[in-house]
Amino acid sequence: MDRIWMTKPRTSLEYQRGVDEFLEQAAQNAGMGNRIYCPCVRCGNKSLQLVKDVKGHLYFNGINSNYQKWIWHGKGASSSASVNFKFANVDVGVDENENENDDDVVGMVNDIEEDFVDHHEKFERLLGDAEKPLYFGCTNNFTKLSAIVRLYNLKAGNGWSDKSFSELLKLLAEMLPQPNELPTSMYEVKKAMSSLGMGYEKIHACRNDCILYRKECKDLECCPICGESRWKLEKNEGTKKKGVPAKVLWYIPPIPRFRRLFRNAEHAKNLTWHADRRINDGMLHHPADAPQWKTIDRLYPEFSRDARNLRLGLSTDGMNPHGLQSSSHSTWPVLLVNYNLPPHLCMKRKFVMLTMLISGPRQPGNDIDVYLAPLIEDLKMLWEEGVECFDGSREETFTLRALLLWTINDFPAYGNLSGYSVKGYFACPICGENTCSKRLEHGRKICYMGHRRFLPQPHHFRKQKKAFNGEAEHVRAPKPLSGAEVLDSLSGVEVVLGKGRRPSNTEGVWKKRSIFFDLPYWKDLLVRHNLDVMHIEKNVCESLIGTLLNIPCKTKDGENARLDMVAMGIRESLKPVSEEGKRTFLPAACYTLSRSEKK
Repeated sequence: MDRIWMTKPRTSLEYQRGVDEFLEQAAQNAGMGNRIYCPCVRCGNKSLQLVKDVKGHLYFNGINSNYQKWIWHGKGASSSASVNFKFANVDVGVDENENENDDDVVGMVNDIEEDFVDHHEKFERLLGDAEKPLYFGCTNNFTKLSAIVRLYNLKAGNGWSDKSFSELLKLLAEMLPQPNELPTSMYEVKKAMSSLGMGYEKIHACRNDCILYRKECKDLECCPICGESRWKLEKNEGTKKKGVPAKVLWYIPPIPRFRRLFRNAEHAKNLTWHADRRINDGMLHHPADAPQWKTIDRLYPEFSRDARNLRLGLSTDGMNPHGLQSSSHSTWPVLLVNYNLPPHLCMKRKFVMLTMLISGPRQPGNDIDVYLAPLIEDLKMLWEEGVECFDGSREETFTLRALLLWTINDFPAYGNLSGYSVKGYFACPICGENTCSKRLEHGRKICYMGHRRFLPQPHHFRKQKKAFNGEAEHVRAPKPLSGAEVLDSLSGVEVVLGKGRRPSNTEGVWKKRSIFFDLPYWKDLLVRHNLDVMHIEKNVCESLIGTLLNIPCKTKDGENARLDMVAMGIRESLKPVSEEGKRTFLPAACYTLSRSEKK
């Protein structure tokens, strides 16, 4: 739309037509009902007014002639503002889709425009950084903001320290032509990046994982459960270091990032891929083809009616951020995966959301529910109420809702999240108290020999005795418990979370009632917790290769294993042979490889 009318006299016909066209466009793109920001000289886009009142202001006060980028009045502003600082990928021969790590600074600025409704001065400053050349005469299309984002990505991807990054910034600022706009310290970079909305909540936690210091516990100095101080203690003196928390949870709310995803037209279009472009050929290509997805469609048709509603997966596990410096430190990141996206995107790094970071040095273990509380509250709100969200693809506002499909973890983390005891004689979550287990006398481990019950009834392995535990298998595969049955079995379980005392009524296979049952739909899901394929493949492969190649400390075929088989009355031919005064000899098994075969 031509802006020449803004400089014309207010009594002219051209000015009146321009006002009418401007207000028509602004009303069509208004995100606050029939109210828009008034751009008159007196209001200056600082207050929301009815369209008819804005029209009167523009005639009486006149429009601010410096307001050339209509960032508060619809898509026309975004397109006009973007023209001035769009990256010339065609000129340098770069395909936008060729490198997923290229930072679309223009897209980022446009996506967060709605977050600055009450802080338009900050947005103007951010917009200025996005179009300001890095230095006078810069010909490679780098702006101040794009340079900061690219350098910060390098720092994060390569693990640079803040000190080394600051030194690099100083050196680059000296190397670039003077004057230039490059920040010279990590502090200045963080200040600029904070405007992009990359913030987090820092929540103090009890050192024994009893509580989070939030809500009614926000101002407490000591844990009401274990009595431990909220603050760290001096190593030598034992005095409190006021202001330094003993343990911290970093929580990154996912809702603002969901809303930002939908503001991007391309991302918003991809988020409905499962309904618009998925090939439905009866094969399992995507979670949308799974029975779990279809069960949700059947039980909650209102939720499934809008393809934009999100279906998420959660994953968490311990990691050691200090490498070899500390072998016992365990920090737990909690990630969300968005299954609305197509398969080639949903597992991309840019779409996997880090929602929280549980600090060490000790792992939360069974008390991880304490830390998951803020995330579960957000997920519950997304299910019950939803949040208002703008769809950049359809250019409309809708109510966004979300559902957690399942969790994906290794087996120990499976136990922490589900509340099931994955150790001991009843470690199988499917068999429960009917788990077939036996403690090996020589190996001093518990083995589980009832795996043949999961085979089809006529399978020939069921009748074989010598190859397994010396008995035929006639037991049918148990039926997994439904969510409602699990919830009923947890009715008598009461647990006070924390590394302190435990109540006496947690005997049995369940350690706690999982916090995921606070989600209203959790009991209706067919599959609530999954084991990740990577750990299963890794462990099975390592055991097979270690046994076949007879790798010390890796093989499962040792003297104790042979003695346990003798005690069980199976494979007598593999019994260890020991001669007086000589080493014990293990007879060759059918899988034993010679030296030449190992090579």
